[in-house]
Amino acid sequence: MESALQEAGYRRRILWLAAVLAAIGLLLLTQLVRWQVLPHEEIITLGLTQSDRPHPIPAARGAILDATGHYLVASTVRYRVGVTPRLLGDKQKEELAPQLAAVLGKPVEEIKEILAQNQAEYVPLANRLPAAVGLQLEDLRLPAFKLEAFYDRVYPDDGLAASVLGFIGLEKHEAYYGLEQRYDSILRGKDGVWRGVVTLWSDPLLVSLSGYQPAEDGADLVLTLDRNVQYTAEQMLREGMAENKASAGNILVMDAQTGAILAMANAPSYRPGEYWRVDSSDQYINTAISAVYEPGSVFKPLTLAAGLEARVIRPTDTYDDRGEIIVGNQHIYNSGKRVPGRATMTELLAYSYNVGAAHVATLLGPTRFYEIIRRFGFAEVTGIDLALEVPGWMRWPGHPGWHMSDLGTNSYGQGLAVTPIQVVAAYGALANGGILMRPYIVAEIRRGDRVEKRAPQAVRRVISAETSQQITQLMADAVELGLKKAMVPGYRVAGKSGTAEIVEQESYQSRDIIASFVGFGPVPNPRFVVLVKYDKPREGYWGEEVAAPAFSRMMKFLFDYYGVSPSGR
Repeated sequence: MESALQEAGYRRRILWLAAVLAAIGLLLLTQLVRWQVLPHEEIITLGLTQSDRPHPIPAARGAILDATGHYLVASTVRYRVGVTPRLLGDKQKEELAPQLAAVLGKPVEEIKEILAQNQAEYVPLANRLPAAVGLQLEDLRLPAFKLEAFYDRVYPDDGLAASVLGFIGLEKHEAYYGLEQRYDSILRGKDGVWRGVVTLWSDPLLVSLSGYQPAEDGADLVLTLDRNVQYTAEQMLREGMAENKASAGNILVMDAQTGAILAMANAPSYRPGEYWRVDSSDQYINTAISAVYEPGSVFKPLTLAAGLEARVIRPTDTYDDRGEIIVGNQHIYNSGKRVPGRATMTELLAYSYNVGAAHVATLLGPTRFYEIIRRFGFAEVTGIDLALEVPGWMRWPGHPGWHMSDLGTNSYGQGLAVTPIQVVAAYGALANGGILMRPYIVAEIRRGDRVEKRAPQAVRRVISAETSQQITQLMADAVELGLKKAMVPGYRVAGKSGTAEIVEQESYQSRDIIASFVGFGPVPNPRFVVLVKYDKPREGYWGEEVAAPAFSRMMKFLFDYYGVSPSGR
């Protein structure tokens, strides 16, 4: 009987304990609901608000690295700070002014003027503050101040490769130009979100466990661009522009076998970290891919390659050059009205005879000429992975406005518009056994531990391997015969100069020209294609005297930098 009573007592105590625990649990649940869902006096008193609205968690934008692993662009945390002066008393303002001045590096009087704006709801104090300064402000725990952290772009090499990289706008954080715009969706990642209790400034205080989704940072880009080659190209471009008093220019370096861009220098340029400090927005344009020009005589090797491919000429052929030829009722003359008489294909290139190029084009005829020339990729984008590439233009039979005279002028690079990257790609096909490669600049995309490698892409065969070898030999012989300023001691290179008049208001200007030199080497087994182009030089005139020396220096640097053995003969 006694044991039965004891057992009943135990049960009552257990039930009582269970009831107490249930009550405590219900109380905790009620408080949780009240804090998570219902507004309450404590939150309002502290200046807090309950929010179900999702708040973004910014993702860090991916970095851009060169081929050696050096950071060209990276993301860092910066701060912006503002104040609501009406929430501060006069004594507080007096105490805060010197503290803020010391941290922000501004005069005390300037800070006092800002804090004196009592009617202002919000006054910005500073923007793009370094993280160290932002942390100092956070430590001050200043009332009535709004401190925001955000990601910003930094450029360890300042303005290096600016037109390739592009920039991010300060206000809307939108991507403009270059790789930033072309790969924006990959670089920017995916913002996260959170929900919960916030301050009046919308700063997070208490995050709901069910309302948190982390940000996914953007992927990193690893380029084919080598910062050392890029730096050298930009330096040589600036030096050449100063020497020749040119208004603009380009130097491009491409791997002849893969299409990988090793350097893409454009001038004038800008600093992406201070992109607003420019004389004109034209400085943002990557003229290597987004501006067109008449190529001039650098087009002649392509005409000869077409003639060799169609077998209307042979490398050993000669022709009678009387200094003038008529194509489609258009009189075509050699520069300086020269009359060389019997000339070889090598002399045609070495001394840049317009009549010879037009002669080869007439042997081809319009159909074969344009069929082969278009295979080189003109009048279409190359597909390089940069924003805002333009296709240039060229007329051919069937196009409105085409005339038989176009056949003659197009043969030596007049009456059509190209981009520097198109010319480099076309010369790459001459050097690469006749295969046109797609130029590219991103070698890898890195998403954490995952790496996506970009393989070289062949576009199509333009000419046969035999034709490629023949035109390479002709061009190399031409350099040694008449284009000696492009030569590199100890190496054999192939190339061609160009001096193109500039079309303005539908007519050619007598003085303004574009001087260029394009070539590849070493021969045999070319590794690099280099284009040097100067716009409107005032010292010097011909491509061979203005651009060829820079071509030679750039090639010499590449051979030394990559350890290419001398080819000799």
